[in-house]
Amino acid sequence: MYDGNQVLRFETKYKVNDLGGIGIELVQRKGTGNYDKDRTIFNYSYVPLSKPTLQEQVYSKLKDNKIYYNDGKNTNLLNGAIVTSGKEFFKSLGMKFKESNRTHQVGKDKGKPILVPDIKSKEDIPKKVMDFFDDSYKFLEELVGKDNIVYAEIHFDEDTPHLQFYFIPVVDEVKRKVFKTDTNGNIIYREGIDKKGNKKMYPVQKKDKDGKNIFKVEKGKFLNCDQFWKTLGGKTSYAKIQDDYNKFITEKGYNLFRGNIGDNKHHKTKAQKEIEDLNEQISEMKIEFEKNKRLNEIELGTTKEISKIDSNTVLNPVKRKVIGYKDEDINNLIDYSKNMQKQNSNNKNVIKQKNVIIEELTDKVKNLQTENSKLKDGRAIKERDIKIQEQQQTISKQKSIIKEKNSIIEKLEEKVNEIQETFNNFKEKMFNFCDKICRALGHKIGIHFSKNSEINYDDMEYYANGVNRKYERPEKDKSDDFDISR
Repeated sequence: MYDGNQVLRFETKYKVNDLGGIGIELVQRKGTGNYDKDRTIFNYSYVPLSKPTLQEQVYSKLKDNKIYYNDGKNTNLLNGAIVTSGKEFFKSLGMKFKESNRTHQVGKDKGKPILVPDIKSKEDIPKKVMDFFDDSYKFLEELVGKDNIVYAEIHFDEDTPHLQFYFIPVVDEVKRKVFKTDTNGNIIYREGIDKKGNKKMYPVQKKDKDGKNIFKVEKGKFLNCDQFWKTLGGKTSYAKIQDDYNKFITEKGYNLFRGNIGDNKHHKTKAQKEIEDLNEQISEMKIEFEKNKRLNEIELGTTKEISKIDSNTVLNPVKRKVIGYKDEDINNLIDYSKNMQKQNSNNKNVIKQKNVIIEELTDKVKNLQTENSKLKDGRAIKERDIKIQEQQQTISKQKSIIKEKNSIIEKLEEKVNEIQETFNNFKEKMFNFCDKICRALGHKIGIHFSKNSEINYDDMEYYANGVNRKYERPEKDKSDDFDISR
């Protein structure tokens, strides 16, 4: 028989815009919790806020410890953890609780008074409770590194005592992309199209003999949330931490239920865990939703970019200025452009298919949010199990479709770049050829050009017409011909 459930919860996505609200809660004790200001004086700090705001404390920690970081609005600056258990566990450690003036609104205790810690002096906080939080703090300190802790405090002024813990995810090495360079050591760029349909230059990543991207390892101190959790085990890191913590806290003499290890359930009661699983799936589906939106924007931008290539309009100036040129290469390029226009029609169908996927994902998000609401009310857990299994199968299929569409997008981008490069090369050759023809004609009729002088193509067209008339009309009519024998 256990004294309570193990609760160790992590949050890994606090960005700069989140720090203000968190700081207000920590300093002013305002937020979503039920704060009893009479008990706030009994909160115990391991690492208090020494700066006016949490944001200042975070950036000060980064600066003082000389940690390299990307100062962007989407950077995961801060991670958090909460350690606690149910009231029955704290009662087993000797803590007393009293009825509040609030009642439970849902669940099996609906209508019953909510119990809160009965603390009027420090003597009302049992040593065993403090020992439990001391041990838990030591576990987290060892996990993240003492220098990386931003804030850690036991809160006795809310409904359930808990350790609130914040840290910056720091690693001692990171993997960096290696890019191709020219003979002068400058990075080589390729032209591509961004998600808004605009042209953009992208650095070309270097590859090994097997065609795999090359990375280099840099040593130092880096703020890198993804790498921090990958180092701890990636997708299995949370479950492993739960296992390690349970082993650690059990050896300290506390009898907490770890949860269903085989199912990687790592904190809270079964109903609470299922709520969190739902939230994770909702988050993943929202990410897929946004990803599909971006893919649509890319395809729309690509279609728009290709449609700008009006082969007849672009190539006519070359046709007009070059006398006696061959049409074969230009006609081939025109045909190629028309084929791409046909391909654009097919792309529209791909876009419509993605819109269908997005609508399906939107409906699934709404359905999951509805189920989430039911679970918070303590209802429909068994029903959700069946639906989640079906939804996971659907999500798996959708991911396969999205992967296939991603491949189409990549091929389309490569084709657009190939067309652009071919057209630019062809246009440059045609104008060079036109320039050489006009200079040769000028030299022949006595108009000599220097190497860097500009040519008036309208004048040269007039002279060219005169030459053509000389050879195209009967010999008897030469009144306005030029003498090119000079």
